Amino acid sequence: KIFRAMYDYMAADADEVSFKDGDAIVNAQAIDEGWMYGTVQRTGRTGMLPANYSYDFKRK
Repeated sequence: KIFRAMYDYMAADADEVSFKDGDAIVNAQAIDEGWMYGTVQRTGRTGMLPANYSYDFKRK
């Protein structure tokens, strides 16, 4: 799945990934309530991301 970031996010823990508004998040998988695991395409970094900061790009 591909998601698009709606807001900037600064990682708070080592397993999280920072991203900026508009970034594409690829290979995203839901992990648990409110979190997903994916790769920020712009930076190539992979890790945990807050799901409520993005939307499913294919649905828009």
